Amino acid sequence: MTTSVRKAMEKGDAPEVVANTVLAAATDPAPKKRYAAGKMARQVSFLRRFVPASAFDKSLRKQLGLPA
Repeated sequence: MTTSVRKAMEKGDAPEVVANTVLAAATDPAPKKRYAAGKMARQVSFLRRFVPASAFDKSLRKQLGLPA
């Protein structure tokens, strides 16, 4: 699991992307419940809305090398 997380962190967005999202959330006059910070977060957010939970979980387990 540690190796999988480490690899994901290496491919992740720069800290500035997250910082800009936090700043946008903090200064938004009409804040949303959630803000996706970066490309991967937007993709995951989209998939969680439109892909059945079982398929999403199976994909996540496969990516992390966890048993089905």
